[in-house]
Amino acid sequence: MRQCGRVTEVNGNMARVVMERHASCENCTACRMGSEESKLEIEAINDANAQKGQWVSVDMEHQDVLTAALIVYVIPLIALVSGIIIGTFLIPDSLQYKDIASAAVGFLFLAISFLMIKGNEKNIKGSRKYMPVITAAFDERQDV
Repeated sequence: MRQCGRVTEVNGNMARVVMERHASCENCTACRMGSEESKLEIEAINDANAQKGQWVSVDMEHQDVLTAALIVYVIPLIALVSGIIIGTFLIPDSLQYKDIASAAVGFLFLAISFLMIKGNEKNIKGSRKYMPVITAAFDERQDV
């Protein structure tokens, strides 16, 4: 996934880049780009040694985007459903509110999955695999 943006700040080997909203993002709100705002500021690895004010090409591998989406969206969903199923089998039938208790177990599993993701956030953020990378810098805007 390659997009064009403009560098607003450089800090060591990292740069803050303002990205234009892509047409395919129009109806999606996953990263706030579906809002009325037409721009999003991201932090990217500055492999192209771009300077403040330059236009840049920012790239992130499709597979890495899918993996990140899997971690954030699918794993918690699996945890929720697994918790409900496990709760259904472990909670005795004699309990008056078995369905509510099963749902509570599901939400407990969901919370645990979020805490595990949050606990690994430093490892994920520190990995180049899930970070956008500036691959080229230009003095004028380019179509990438």
